[in-house]
Amino acid sequence: MCLAYHARVRVGVSGKGGVGKTTVAAVLSRTLARQGRQVIALDCDSDPNLAANCGLPDDEVAALRPFLDQSGPRRIVPTARDPQRLLADDGRRGPDDVTLMLAARVERAGSG
Repeated sequence: MCLAYHARVRVGVSGKGGVGKTTVAAVLSRTLARQGRQVIALDCDSDPNLAANCGLPDDEVAALRPFLDQSGPRRIVPTARDPQRLLADDGRRGPDDVTLMLAARVERAGSG
């Protein structure tokens, strides 16, 4: 998971599976947003649950689409869209005004 807010500070949360990375990222995201900071929470996990942990309703979690193309042998990063367009197209506003994004989704085992 990666979090960014308006002071251009980036926070990454990593570690072994099952240690609470998603929970820490969700709490940190909402806490910073409640302090008035602009927060973009980017879920880079192969089993993305950050949006749900931040309180996004189930139907909106299901509507999240990854902005990275992981469908072929080469991973494609979108370069034709500026960051504001990317946020508008692929971000979802969640509780406390946290913008939630999904980087990629594993479509089948071994593809991530």
